[in-house]
Amino acid sequence: MHRTVEQIIAEVFEVDESSLSDDLTPETVDRWDSLNHFRLITALEQAFRIKLSMREIQSLESIGKIREVVDRHTSEQSETA
Repeated sequence: MHRTVEQIIAEVFEVDESSLSDDLTPETVDRWDSLNHFRLITALEQAFRIKLSMREIQSLESIGKIREVVDRHTSEQSETA
């Protein structure tokens, strides 16, 4: 079973899934530092079998943006399958 974006974010940042909202950012999540950002990217790429570009990685500045980027990649995979 694929983990959801929310499960991955909650695990990496050690927060409760119910506390996640689209407007959370590195400034509002205590454990969202550069190391955990890297861990998040790695976990997302592995879980969803996607490859994020450098531009996308740099754009991941909120939970909402993370969901948007992963959704775009997974919908592209569905279209090519």
